[in-house]
Order: sequence, then C-alpha cells, then structure tokens
Amino acid sequence: MKKKTTVGLLGLAAAGAGAAGGWAALGSYLYNRVMIPQIRDPEEEDVNPIQIAGRDWARKREGFQEATIQAIDGLILWAALVPGQEDCHRWAICMHGYHDTYESMGAIAKHYSDLGWNVLMPDQRGHGQSEGDYVGWGFDERLDIVGWVNWVLRRDPEAEILLHGVSMGAASVLMATGGALPDQVKAAISDCSYTTIEAEMRHILGKIRSELPTPLPIPAGLLFSTLRKTALRRARYDLREAAPLQAVAHSKTPTLFIHGVADDFVPAAMMGKLYQAARCPKSFLWMPDAGHAASVGTNEALYWTAVSTFLQDYFPDGEA
Repeated sequence: MKKKTTVGLLGLAAAGAGAAGGWAALGSYLYNRVMIPQIRDPEEEDVNPIQIAGRDWARKREGFQEATIQAIDGLILWAALVPGQEDCHRWAICMHGYHDTYESMGAIAKHYSDLGWNVLMPDQRGHGQSEGDYVGWGFDERLDIVGWVNWVLRRDPEAEILLHGVSMGAASVLMATGGALPDQVKAAISDCSYTTIEAEMRHILGKIRSELPTPLPIPAGLLFSTLRKTALRRARYDLREAAPLQAVAHSKTPTLFIHGVADDFVPAAMMGKLYQAARCPKSFLWMPDAGHAASVGTNEALYWTAVSTFLQDYFPDGEA
C-alpha cells in the first residue's frame, strides 16, 4: 500500500509540474504578444485621409528638431520637436498609442503647430527611437511625461503646457495627471483611453481567446492573471497599477475626455466611467461614427471645436 501511495503522489506531482509548465508557457505567449513592443508596418495606412496626411507631415519632419531625455530607470527617450512662433510659450505634448510612433499624432500635432504652438511628439518607451523592451501601458509612461514636462520647463520657464494623448497615450496622460504636475501644465486631453489595463486586457483576451495555444477555452480573467504574473516577473511591475480610472480621481488638471462611439477596441463605455470618476474640471465629447483612435479624422470640425471651446478657460486670448 505504501508503494502505491508513493507512486500516486509522484504522479500527482508530475502532473502538477506539467500544468505549471503549461501555465508558464501560456504566460510567456501572452507577454510576448501584448507586452513586447512591435514595429508598425510602414505600408499600413491610417483609416481616413486626415490622419493619412497628418502622418505624412510628421514623417517628413520638415523643420523638425530632435530631443532626448533620460528616464528615471535610465532609458533614453526620443521626441520630435516642432518649434513654434517666436516668443510663443504654449506647448502641446502629444502622446501616441500602442505599437505606433510619434507619426500617428501628426494630424493632432499639426493643428497646434499651425496655430504657432511649440509641439513635442515623444516616441513612447519601447516604440520608435526610444529605448525599452516592454510596454508600460501608462504606468511607467506617466513618469516619462513628467520628464518631458521638466524638459520643456528647462527650455522655456514661461511655458504653458497642454498634454494631449490618444489611446495608450491618453492613458499615460491621465495617469500623469493623477500625480504631482507643475502648475505650468494647464490642461489635458484624453482621446479614447481605457479605464484600467486589467479591464482592457480582459476585453482583448476575451476576443482573441480562440487564437491562443490552449486545448480548452480559458476565461479572460484567468488569462489576465497569468499575464499579470509573467509581467511581474519579467517587467517588474503590476499591471493592475496601470489604472487611469484611479488616477483621475486624484487629478486636479482640467481634462477633456473624447471617445469614438464606434470604438470596439477600447469600449466606448469606458469613457463614461472615466468622466464620472474624475474630480478635476472636466468636459467630454462623444464622436459619432468614430472607431478607435480615429476621432480627429472622422469629424475634424467637431473635434477641434470641442477642443477649442474646452481650452478657452485655460489658454485664453488665443485659438486652440
């Protein structure tokens, strides 16, 4: 009996080890798929002519300069700088989204540049020309934004700064506003941010569940838990900390929330939750017919009218 019991325990131990190995492999697969920065296909076009033209403007970099900072963890981060009119102290820091570069902010950045503003378009860590081997989903990037704000203030102590982000860039902006920012940061615009990366990952993982290398469907919550454990080990941060919903509850920065009604990548309902949670001066814009990260090109006039109206209180005596 003792021999059979020992064999049985060994069998259970082996099965457990096999299951653990399977979960570890799944965690690595998920991490590599959603946490490792990827290069955007240069032949991929944006979804509308306005954003196509904006990317082309940014890609040409006519009259642009370059800027770099060192992040608090030592990474060298890069940005494209478009100087404004002489004696202009207004700055727009434009933050792009996941698996893209500063080029995707071209349509937005060009608007501010045409108004004579100084425009800074960073490549987020791990993207474009900035160093980094994982995506922080706004958690690390919030501190990078503080670094860029300080860079602006060293260059122009009289600066009046606007933060404008799209998708993951919007989440980075909101998380930055949840911490201490200099008074020179006058306002923020969040275009299609998620509430928390946990909620967003559950949404994404639920949609791609059938593509995963597992014999049986696994609940999205369990997939996220597996990814979270792997991210804690490899990226050394907790994905649950990437939570704009918590940040806006502490923000004092006036914020305009924008979201496309037809967004099925970051569910449009997330904007309502962010708006309700925000304790800062705030406004919102629902963009009819706009998909993910496409609001500015879906209805340019509506987009910029809302932005201009919102910013009048924070950047008076001038258009925005």
